[in-house]
Amino acid sequence: MKIREIRAVGLRGATPEGGWSDEIQPDDCVHTLIAVMTDEGLTGLGSVFTNDALVKSALAVLEPLYRGENALEPERVSEKLHQHMFWLGRGGSITHAISGIDIALWDLLGQATGQPVGRLLGGRYRERVKPYASLLMQQPSPLTDHLLKIKAQGFRAFKIC
Repeated sequence: MKIREIRAVGLRGATPEGGWSDEIQPDDCVHTLIAVMTDEGLTGLGSVFTNDALVKSALAVLEPLYRGENALEPERVSEKLHQHMFWLGRGGSITHAISGIDIALWDLLGQATGQPVGRLLGGRYRERVKPYASLLMQQPSPLTDHLLKIKAQGFRAFKIC
């Protein structure tokens, strides 16, 4: 199963709740979906917390490296992309795009094998995981109200950024 094409689609229409509402407008794109399409008709999905124009530009740079690669070898393909981009700098848009491709390739491998991606990545280590609520910092009064609502939903652990 070979990679035929990779597309990026930016998400728009809303802003994250909290501190970014004054900085990011509804038409701004801060999250992009990646679709890896194969010659056998399967499509794997990944996501990138980066602007779609940056992801599309990174995909254009990466295209000669990923086109025709085996879509069922996510670790090898991701490592190849990282190694070939070393001199362009680690981090930034290219690294983000490679991350989204990696997620999509694992999705494809799970589809092709009929296995959950968690099993492919090593299996279950615990039967239960204690969830936590990730919240943005607010003024004390609204934050207190928000924490009480989240606590009422059953959360007992909180991360406040």
